[in-house]
Amino acid sequence: MKAEDFFDRFVSALDILRTEYELDTRHDGLILWFAENCLWLDPDEVRDRIVKDTCAEGIDAILIDSVQRFLIFVQGKCVESFAKTKNDYPEDDIKLTLAGVKFLLRGDYKGKITPKLKNLVDEYHELDRTTDYKTKIQFVALKKPPVSDKFIEDFRADFPAIDVEFYDFDWFHHFYTNTYLSRTLPPPDMVSLQTSSKSVMVKKDPYHSKVFVCSGKDLARIYDENGEKIFQQNVRKSLGLRSRSINRQILETAMSKKHSQDFWYYNNGITIVCSEIKESGSGSVIRLVKPQIINGAQTTYALHEAYKSGNLRDDVEVLVKAITTKDKPFIENVTLYTNSQNAIRLRDLCSNDEIQRKIQKILLDSYRYFYERQRGEFQTYYPTIETKKKALGDDYRDMIMTNENAAQAFMAIYLDKPAQAKNQKGAIFSKEASGFYYQIFDDRETILAEKLLMSWKLLKFTEARRKKYEKEYKEADKKPENQKQAIYRYDFLLHSEYFILNVLKDFLKNRNLNIEKKKDDLLKVLEEIRGSSKQLEKDYQGIIGAMADFMDILKKEPAYYHNKFFKSEKSIGVLREFLTKKYKFIDVIS
Repeated sequence: MKAEDFFDRFVSALDILRTEYELDTRHDGLILWFAENCLWLDPDEVRDRIVKDTCAEGIDAILIDSVQRFLIFVQGKCVESFAKTKNDYPEDDIKLTLAGVKFLLRGDYKGKITPKLKNLVDEYHELDRTTDYKTKIQFVALKKPPVSDKFIEDFRADFPAIDVEFYDFDWFHHFYTNTYLSRTLPPPDMVSLQTSSKSVMVKKDPYHSKVFVCSGKDLARIYDENGEKIFQQNVRKSLGLRSRSINRQILETAMSKKHSQDFWYYNNGITIVCSEIKESGSGSVIRLVKPQIINGAQTTYALHEAYKSGNLRDDVEVLVKAITTKDKPFIENVTLYTNSQNAIRLRDLCSNDEIQRKIQKILLDSYRYFYERQRGEFQTYYPTIETKKKALGDDYRDMIMTNENAAQAFMAIYLDKPAQAKNQKGAIFSKEASGFYYQIFDDRETILAEKLLMSWKLLKFTEARRKKYEKEYKEADKKPENQKQAIYRYDFLLHSEYFILNVLKDFLKNRNLNIEKKKDDLLKVLEEIRGSSKQLEKDYQGIIGAMADFMDILKKEPAYYHNKFFKSEKSIGVLREFLTKKYKFIDVIS
């Protein structure tokens, strides 16, 4: 793809993303696109970590990769035209960002930065103190790299443990063309793996399978020849593209003169599904037709990196489990149970459950809301503006609810788990004992569809008020000090919508609205939201006023910051106890 064609398509995608997530600029869209597609971070979480403050020390976002254990300071730059992609990344901006990071790492920043940035920096320091995380700085830009690395080298001299990485226009062009678009390509026709006939274990029923050992170089060669086509089913297939973030232990073992022979013992191996397994007459070569690696992306990427550098040892061996099947539900289950990092795909794996399809039909047929079981499903069904409006009306954007958002709101209201709703989205669609799926999607509940709809609409009600506050917050820096501090007093609104939902249900109950058992009362709440009820607005204002009083107390504690409080399971009980004692308008959770 020509560079100019890529630019046109890519910025169009960023503009769509900007609209979808209600971002301020295309620049924010670039950061979110990079974080979601290259780092596999949750886009909603990333949105909340983009710093919109005017005085942010040259930092646009502070991201947390809890899987790979990285704390990431991000600075990004988009451009308005293709011609400007030829410009070098401004060295003054690099200097500003690196100086900002240095100040936030070592300086006395409290009282000198805005509340949102302070919240993220306080969280950074608490995680950094655990020593479980590494820190990096990432510059993402549709520009050329800087002419000089002077400021970067100076920074590295002071902070040798912190990586500084550049992702420039050429990198985005290559990634988009050769990786992002290729994720939908069909699998390779066939791959061959050398093995020993003595080490093959066969299972014939119900799925013909073989377990065998192959050389690490063979596996690296397969990726070298086929690229991303080999990973189409993989849950977190894109993680390995981050060669700088790759699991260093896998890589180091594969290159170690002392430990490479132990690779087979240290590594869990890989799982491949295919349509057919063929074996040579001698049994020394196993051929897999239409293969897809569904578990073992990190292993494959690490071996490939060692292979390309010429440092992969000959004695590295990998355990391979090959399964012959075209059964999609079975493949999904194997994918689920052989991957520990599966939050991203759990929603997809549950999307065809009978209860999900029932909820979708009820909400569309009876209330004209589209319940999206999978991301992008609405766009697939209704690809044009005309079909969208015909299905849901002119305000169709307000009529699309995702099962994930609805479940989060349901958790906050009906399960009294607002912190988990925000912080444990990955467990919503988990059917394990530690997950929430069956607590939320109980097929014995006759008015579940209405409960989900009401919960989601209340969430949209609180989010609309948060967005209104966000606009005030962004303008606060321009106001006199007393007005600025009056606005900053409510900065908890940037984090607390699920907690507000949990308290709001008590106000509904106090008005004799039985949202637990009566469908008519659920519909009354929906009508109040639709009609901009003065009573509902009064309830909301009462809640946030009381919460502001509570936050005034908490903020005096030296170790307090919002992200910690609103992600703690204990916090809702503490908040409700305060509100009950001081205002006596809610019940404490037992």
